[in-house]
Amino acid sequence: MIRCLLLTLGLLVAPFLPLRSQDTLATYARILSHSETFLLTSPTSGEWTVDQSILVTNPKGRSAAALLIYTDSFRRLTSFSGEITPLGGGKVVKLKQKDLVYYSLSEGLADDSASWTYLPDGPCPLLVHYTYKVTYRNGIASFPTFLAVTDEKVSVTKARYTVDVPEGFSIKHLSSGMEYASESKDGRERHSWTLQDFGGYAEEESMPSIFELIPYVYASPVSIDYGGYSGTQSDWKEIGSWLAQLQEGRQELDPKQIAELQEMCKDCTTDLQKLEVLYRYLRNTTRYVSLQFGIGGLQPMAAAEVHRVGFGDCKGLSNYLRAMLAAVGVASDYTIIHNRRANLLPGYASLGQMNHVMLAVPLPEIGDTAWVECTNPLYPLGYRHSGAAGHQVVLVHADGGEQIRIPDYPDSLSREEQHTQVSLSPDGSARLTLRRMLFLDHVEPYLDFKELKPDVRRRMLTRAMKLQADELTVTGITDNFDTYATEGRGFIPEITIDYTLSTRLYANLSGDRMFVPLNPVAQMLSSQKGKRINDLVFKGSSVYEDHITLPIPEGWHVENLPKGEKLETAWGQFSSTASAENGVIEIRQVIRLLPGRTPAAEYDGYRAFARVVNKCYAATLVLKKDGD
Repeated sequence: MIRCLLLTLGLLVAPFLPLRSQDTLATYARILSHSETFLLTSPTSGEWTVDQSILVTNPKGRSAAALLIYTDSFRRLTSFSGEITPLGGGKVVKLKQKDLVYYSLSEGLADDSASWTYLPDGPCPLLVHYTYKVTYRNGIASFPTFLAVTDEKVSVTKARYTVDVPEGFSIKHLSSGMEYASESKDGRERHSWTLQDFGGYAEEESMPSIFELIPYVYASPVSIDYGGYSGTQSDWKEIGSWLAQLQEGRQELDPKQIAELQEMCKDCTTDLQKLEVLYRYLRNTTRYVSLQFGIGGLQPMAAAEVHRVGFGDCKGLSNYLRAMLAAVGVASDYTIIHNRRANLLPGYASLGQMNHVMLAVPLPEIGDTAWVECTNPLYPLGYRHSGAAGHQVVLVHADGGEQIRIPDYPDSLSREEQHTQVSLSPDGSARLTLRRMLFLDHVEPYLDFKELKPDVRRRMLTRAMKLQADELTVTGITDNFDTYATEGRGFIPEITIDYTLSTRLYANLSGDRMFVPLNPVAQMLSSQKGKRINDLVFKGSSVYEDHITLPIPEGWHVENLPKGEKLETAWGQFSSTASAENGVIEIRQVIRLLPGRTPAAEYDGYRAFARVVNKCYAATLVLKKDGD
């Protein structure tokens, strides 16, 4: 019952290690030249100039030449030109700014956030050239992040990134895979990073962090003067102090609403009970909008304004719940996080690393902290979901930021079980009664399962199966979302789904024998056939368990049962047993995938492990008619 076992890549959880170029790849595109320069003209203004030429040799590499520029009240696109040259013959296309696709991200509700995009068309090979300038004004919290490539199988001939600042102006930077140099001249200091002949990278399942594979540069001013708020970002404590400034006066609520909140919580005897009441209220009265409200997307909307309009982004909703909790005497911490990257850049504190805000609510009465996701009402209260558990975060206090790591759950809690009762008919058809039990992160794809349409439910429940379901009916859905917090169960969500299905083709008949699948509801372990390029990285452990009960049809007996199997390897543990007693066949298969990292050169060992597991999943047992 391995459902999407290897789809969780190690991209965002592995530590940051030295760059490992993959120089032997067959590429889809080549960046012939890529030059970016940021010229700081004052502590609050500057110009970012980009010039790049990309050779696209395969349609799969077209995205490497896609243009995406973000602008807002702090950044404005001031010039653009481009040229698309079909090398196989055809007309050269000259581009101007009016040819870009403009999309407003604010819809008049926030600042003028927008994107400018372009995707070149035409037969390959194509030569694409862009030149543009973006003007910065009213503050600079970080310089543009330089990523030499963002797509797989794209090589680079040469690239250069320059940050040009007044002499004596302090910056901080972190880079990988690029050669750094600096020089002072004419009262200016130029920090430059260069790259020559990068071979690209390949995307594979369960691969290392992307930051091990691509060249990059992060750079920021040490001092911040942004949107009228000044501070420094030498470390996370200073960044927290600066963010605290942006929140001042933004937790105020109308006295009438405060009285209503206190009335709602009058019967609560613990902080957890108050949190449950107000989280439910937040779910029912607000909605999340993915808009970058506030100063450069950094300042939360005022709590009173969120209450008035009924929506907000992650900052606004988290700040609003924080204000409501304060109104009933419950303390909480505004928390900044990157929800797709578990580890912060080592030794490099910067505002640009975070992309999300949550709320941390300490609950001394249960000796735990509720990490509250305010943007998705489907998440059970306090659940440390896969975009938060184990992540480094910064709590924003009035006296500064505090860097901590959200506790991860024990690996033993991440599991999925399926219990299947098979009623097999002599003609090979069958009716199955199934119970799927999901724990912890396995719950996440099913959070909205109750609201889904029947055909979507059917696809979710059968996509791992090797049989064709003629009829499927969900008979029950239960979860612990409304009780697991107050019952002190450690914020661990569970879902149980009961369903039945029928199929005409469960077993194959051949003369007086019936060939019955040992486990038709299991999904095979995936392994690639070709040469492995990246190391194999599994983040954590997960357990998948199948228990199948199959009463032997009257007039038949077992002729052959597959032998049991037990494996103990670096990649996982697996056991498979099948027994027949008192007219009933019992099948039990359990696999535990283990966290770890395997060098690409040793991938054949994992492939052999997967082959044995898959052979057991694909095995059949043989029944024979009595009297023959």
